[in-house]
Amino acid sequence: MKDSLDVFDIIAILKEFKEFEGCYIDKVYQFEDEIFLKIKGKRKGEIFVKNGKWLCISEHREKKQEHPPPFAMTMRKYISNGRILSIYQYNFDRIVIFEIQKDKRYKIIFEIIPNGNIILIDDEDKIIAPLMYQKWSHRTIKRGEKYIFPPSKKDPREIDFESFKEEIKEGKDAVRGLVKLGIPGKWAEEICAKAGVRKDEHFSIIKEENIKNLYSETEKLIKKFNEGKFEPAIVFENKKEIDVIPFPIEKYSHFELEKFSSVNEAFDEYYNRTIRKSKEERISFEFAEEKERLLRQMYQQKEAIKKFNEKAEKLKKEGDAIFLNIEIVSKILKGEIEPKKKRYPKAWIDLPYNNEIIEVEIDLKKSVVGNAQEKYEKVKKLKEKIKGANEAMESTIKKINEMKEVKVERKKKREKKRKLWFENYRWFISSDGNLVIGGKDAKTNEKIVKKYMEDKDIYVHADVHGAPSCIIKAKDVYGKDLPIKETTINEACQFAVSYSKAWNQFVIASAFWVNPWQVSKRAEAGEYLPRGAFMIRGKRNYEKCSLEIGIGIIKIDGEEKMMSAPPSAIKKWAEKWIVFVPGDEDKNKIAKEIADIFECDVDEIQKILPPGNLAKKEEKI
Repeated sequence: MKDSLDVFDIIAILKEFKEFEGCYIDKVYQFEDEIFLKIKGKRKGEIFVKNGKWLCISEHREKKQEHPPPFAMTMRKYISNGRILSIYQYNFDRIVIFEIQKDKRYKIIFEIIPNGNIILIDDEDKIIAPLMYQKWSHRTIKRGEKYIFPPSKKDPREIDFESFKEEIKEGKDAVRGLVKLGIPGKWAEEICAKAGVRKDEHFSIIKEENIKNLYSETEKLIKKFNEGKFEPAIVFENKKEIDVIPFPIEKYSHFELEKFSSVNEAFDEYYNRTIRKSKEERISFEFAEEKERLLRQMYQQKEAIKKFNEKAEKLKKEGDAIFLNIEIVSKILKGEIEPKKKRYPKAWIDLPYNNEIIEVEIDLKKSVVGNAQEKYEKVKKLKEKIKGANEAMESTIKKINEMKEVKVERKKKREKKRKLWFENYRWFISSDGNLVIGGKDAKTNEKIVKKYMEDKDIYVHADVHGAPSCIIKAKDVYGKDLPIKETTINEACQFAVSYSKAWNQFVIASAFWVNPWQVSKRAEAGEYLPRGAFMIRGKRNYEKCSLEIGIGIIKIDGEEKMMSAPPSAIKKWAEKWIVFVPGDEDKNKIAKEIADIFECDVDEIQKILPPGNLAKKEEKI
């Protein structure tokens, strides 16, 4: 069964893409390694790309995501509302380029090849964002690097007969000789069939006339694709789709064909029927969709409960204020004092309550007691609603917890992720982009200082038992130089105190920072420095910090990483996040809830949570 495009498929598909030139990119959607470009303008539509496999105009996009992945967000930032200048194929390769004009010129490069990638580059060919990090001996795909194309294959469109004859000798037989020229196997067989040459015929016995026929049929095939006169069809064998073709070929002359009016329609329908709708993918999608629905329902219920509580509290304050100010309210009801605002029978008055002035709505037809009683009755009804909403939310949470865990592809990928060197320690990326690392124990405290602290870095620590030694690197996660700013220093200090015993004891604590030359393993005379401890000489620069830590999933070179960081940093880099403060909720219980939300292992969460019980402060999930 066909599961990827060949070079001739791409030529045919791109003929219909020309209609999008001059149009605009509206939105970019991402579902794992699938990208959808929504196009607006004279020709509306959506272009679908399965990384390394497929590309076509599509009618089968998945449902809109509430929180697009970082790669999609980066694409939107740079190319949304950008004008499509041109869409073309690079050489005779399975590489498609979109040139887009916005504030400056950008290119999206789709590599429809094994180990392919989707890359956004600027007008100097510098990589802004790759779908994933990749490295070979001849090229590296990562942010900031200059984009280099994969080595090109031979182009049969630019070869004369004598060169054709020489090149084809490299194959053991006719079909393999044509493949050596860069012609895909299916089309090499078609050329042999049209030329009257057996595909397995050895070159040494192929007559000169037949070589000319092979050359002629190659030219005819190329011409047919250039002219764009297609009769696209899906090919069936035993009532199952096995291939999709731009026009009928000899190989499938006795097969059942389902014809389509456009190449992209045929290729989109084939992909949707065969690849996208496999049983396993469908089950995973249905599971994920149901889980997402329940989570959305739970957050809606939580929000409703919050609003009910706020309203009940407000009404109770108003009822209490009426009783505390009986004389004032009585005079207003008698008409002796004019209310702040009136729309009979309602009136609005300002009353003092607990050292503040609150606005209270009253009914001019009711007594003082009647007005207060009305407020309390509403509070009573709201409490009943809150009780019902809490029961409904508990039922939703139970359903989420009882769902059988389907091992969706996303989780598998996270389990297979490569480990970066700094993941051996505590770490986070600051709001400014600096890498900050911290020790997990005495051994790693000592190791990060001895091995990784450099002259331009900053050392951070707290005078609290258990606090990690932290190093603010004057570099980003890719090793590129990056000056250290005040925001990053504040975040590193907050990180240091949050992973100390202060978490269980205080709301605010202090940490200090110094320069690397102030940090030493040499103790004063008569003193002893235990493992992981350091002598600090000179002035210490102290920062007061609130004890707060956020966690969320970020992407580094296309790979998902679970990061714990100060709130300002987690909000900068993560699409979904939760911020914690010291509290009364059990750490293990919290870890399980978070693991369900982020679809990862409980152990992974427990390793990055602060040392003690917690309470949620805020979230965006």
